[in-house]
Amino acid sequence: MSGPAILELPASITLALWLPAVGDGASAQRAAAAVTGTDEPHLVHRRGPAPTAAAHSAGESLADVLAMLVPVEEAAAILPRPGDPMGAPAMRSADLLDAGEGVLVRRPVGGSEACGVLVPTRLRYGSFLEPGELVTWTVDDDITDLLPAPSLLLAGVDSLSSARREIQWALTEAVEVLEALDVARDRPDVADHLLDLSLATVPDRLLPQGLDPRRLDVLERAARVLAIVDLAIGDDGGAVTAAQAHQRRAALSRVERSARHALCAASATRPAS
Repeated sequence: MSGPAILELPASITLALWLPAVGDGASAQRAAAAVTGTDEPHLVHRRGPAPTAAAHSAGESLADVLAMLVPVEEAAAILPRPGDPMGAPAMRSADLLDAGEGVLVRRPVGGSEACGVLVPTRLRYGSFLEPGELVTWTVDDDITDLLPAPSLLLAGVDSLSSARREIQWALTEAVEVLEALDVARDRPDVADHLLDLSLATVPDRLLPQGLDPRRLDVLERAARVLAIVDLAIGDDGGAVTAAQAHQRRAALSRVERSARHALCAASATRPAS
């Protein structure tokens, strides 16, 4: 092995981690750079309540929007799937489900508060040898009037304490499932890759300074489990029949759900209690 693998995070997870650290233009630029990485600049489409929002959206950058959304009272990424909406606001649930990810934000505005939603959509282009991807963030500045209550915005996101218990279970279950289903049997390359992933870390460029070590621990554990599940589902390994492959997917789907929820819990910033 050449060393631990590198874990990647969904863009919404990275954005939710960085958003509370934004305080000025410079920090907004750093946050946007962490989200976009080496991608082409992410585009922004705002459909907020302001009548001039559409006119301004064409010239706005992701950093501009991040600076607009602070200070943050609470924020979290969600990674919804069919049958598991994770509390996605009803009026944007279809968009969030299509994207498979998004960010929920609650912030003070004057003497009130506003809840917003950010959803990244991806357009792939180019060839197999030279692929490209264009990401556009659709931003709803304020959907507060469409919610039952602003305080329920993150109701579908687990607490960190719950996520810590869930991810420990998921790690144990993942190992048992992989052993029981003979994943990587006769495939030493897959076995080596699984070992690499068990030691993988999130690169510093994706993380804001001063992140709570408890959140980082859950974040990395959850990202490892998701990467392991992706590898196990993507390789037939010892599943020689369709029934065995279905059995594996069913078992791993439970692990994937716990890890996905834990990842979102680690991304969340909540009011101090």
